[in-house]
Amino acid sequence: MARDRKRFGSSLAIVLLWAGSARAYDEQWSLDAAAGYALIASDDWPTRQGAGVDVGATLGVSDSVMLRGTLGYAYLADSDRHEHLGRLRAEGLYALDVLELVPFFGVGVTLTTAPLPEDERVIRPGVHLVLGLDYLASRTWTAGLDVRSGVLFVSGSLRSATDVSLRVSRMFEFF
Repeated sequence: MARDRKRFGSSLAIVLLWAGSARAYDEQWSLDAAAGYALIASDDWPTRQGAGVDVGATLGVSDSVMLRGTLGYAYLADSDRHEHLGRLRAEGLYALDVLELVPFFGVGVTLTTAPLPEDERVIRPGVHLVLGLDYLASRTWTAGLDVRSGVLFVSGSLRSATDVSLRVSRMFEFF
């Protein structure tokens, strides 16, 4: 029994050390389009929810690291108000390449417009975490699910910002 465990451990070590790296995004960049659900909430502010759209680009820095930038719009409403928000995001992502399905996670920064008069600033800065899953349909097309949750810094308080979106990406090789 102990000898079997040693053999298994040795075999596993050899496979992990000699296996080639999987290549999902390296030496590629993409144009991205996404649409989904958005929510902003706080204890001192009514919860607003609605829909959002984003366009952006992603750069595959290595076989597991990506940089993504997006520009987007969200329409949020509650029972008596609505908001039109612009948003700009920059994210660093780490991908775990698993054949056609690629889970990833990362961190990002957000700048969101603040059109309401009670906000002291025109821009709300924020930070967020990203969790996602990409389906690599081919070396050219990718479909993904992105979940972001973070905080926005508004007039001395924090507001929770969450969105879930479906994304389609057109991949391109580096020149």
